[in-house]
Amino acid sequence: MIRQIWTREALAAATLSALCVYALALLSPAIFNDADTFWHIRAGQWMIAHHAVLDHDIFSLPFAGRFWDTQEWLSEVLLAGAFQISGWSGVAVLTGTAMAATAALLALYLSRYLDPVPCIAVLALALGCVMPDYLARPHILALPFLTAWTIGLVDAADSQRAPHWPLLPLMAIWANLHGSFVLGLAFIPPLALDSMLAAKEQRARLAAHWCLFATASVVAALLNPRGLDGLLFPFKLMSVHSLSAIGEWKSLDLHTLNPVVLATAAGLFFLIWRGIRLSSVRVLLLLALLYQTLLHTRYGMILGIAGAVLVALPIGTSLKRDPASSTPLPHWRLVAAGIAALFVITAALRIAVPIRRGDEAVEPLTALAAVPPSLAAKPMFNNYSFGGILIWKGIRPLVDSRADFYGDKWLSQYAQAVNGDQATIDRLFQRYHVAWTLLEPADPLVTALDHRPGWHRLFTGPYAVVQAGPEAFAATNEALRAQN
Repeated sequence: MIRQIWTREALAAATLSALCVYALALLSPAIFNDADTFWHIRAGQWMIAHHAVLDHDIFSLPFAGRFWDTQEWLSEVLLAGAFQISGWSGVAVLTGTAMAATAALLALYLSRYLDPVPCIAVLALALGCVMPDYLARPHILALPFLTAWTIGLVDAADSQRAPHWPLLPLMAIWANLHGSFVLGLAFIPPLALDSMLAAKEQRARLAAHWCLFATASVVAALLNPRGLDGLLFPFKLMSVHSLSAIGEWKSLDLHTLNPVVLATAAGLFFLIWRGIRLSSVRVLLLLALLYQTLLHTRYGMILGIAGAVLVALPIGTSLKRDPASSTPLPHWRLVAAGIAALFVITAALRIAVPIRRGDEAVEPLTALAAVPPSLAAKPMFNNYSFGGILIWKGIRPLVDSRADFYGDKWLSQYAQAVNGDQATIDRLFQRYHVAWTLLEPADPLVTALDHRPGWHRLFTGPYAVVQAGPEAFAATNEALRAQN
């Protein structure tokens, strides 16, 4: 098996793809273009300091102390640990390592069935589907587990056998990293059916083994701080209707040529052109993933990774791989050690030159700097996307991106206020004694407050507007005069 995998071509594909995605994390600030990273790290820091899994809200203004299911607790601890060791550079290295592992696993698997050119083509399309969601967040830390799990199940189905038991520890870890583990469980029934339909004998025995593995997988997923509730959490999240207003949960935009559309079109063209036959089960599984991607863009990365694994063997069979294209690699252990050393040296260089964060769409530092400490301590109203940076700065936001925690009723009221509904503004501002706001310039609430007696702008910038109410504005001016 080792000899089969460690060929020059396989190692070249794995190294090249892993280095590319690794370099993106270390050199591109785009992985930090999400406010969730801030509160994930803060939650992880609390857990490290208290040696316990966080189970209540410590961040928000309206619901402080209420139960909060930190389903991604292990990812948050890892992100916080990386930050505490080497700041934002450490977070970039951790994120890049997870993505590099994903690319390497997928490249090694594809290289078993495909010649170098088709291997690189399928790999590029698959990884391209992940790029829009390549962010320093838990779903990327879970991606190597998704990849290894899918490969294990598909390999078992192709071999007409049950999956190997060493996959179970992956499920136990995955269930504590990110809610995508339920997809891993959902893959078991169709691939078990695919395996049984392909088998010519002993189908009952094969079915029994798959059922036993499925049961053990569910047990492994239950090994989380909340047991059955942790297993059911992803379904609770999907029931939140307000998710449809969040970018990653919106429907796929078919008006632009995004990576998912390109990969789907290229895949369909090649399958039809070459007359490649997929089993009915795999076609249905791919269609289900495509349907979910059309509903929610975040499923695009799942479609890319799982889709590449599902079609690798059929494509390889159709192309009739040339045995001469696979050259055994001598001294592969030494080569692998050298590649690992390259990654370590690159990480050390990134850490030696720390990443500095500045004004960004999710991090309006200049706007926050214009808020005096006395005002920052008062209740405030914020734009949804600024919840993360407010938590990072120790300011309790009225709302942040934990949609499952706030729920549909609360988020509906919040949306009405941001959109300038006067009755809702009055109700929320009075209930929480809102003294100041941090909003995006385009928010209708900004204009509504501009016309409200006593409210004034303290700061206007490209990313954020700070406004203060009558008492807060007067107190702020008085404090500034005293300083001068």
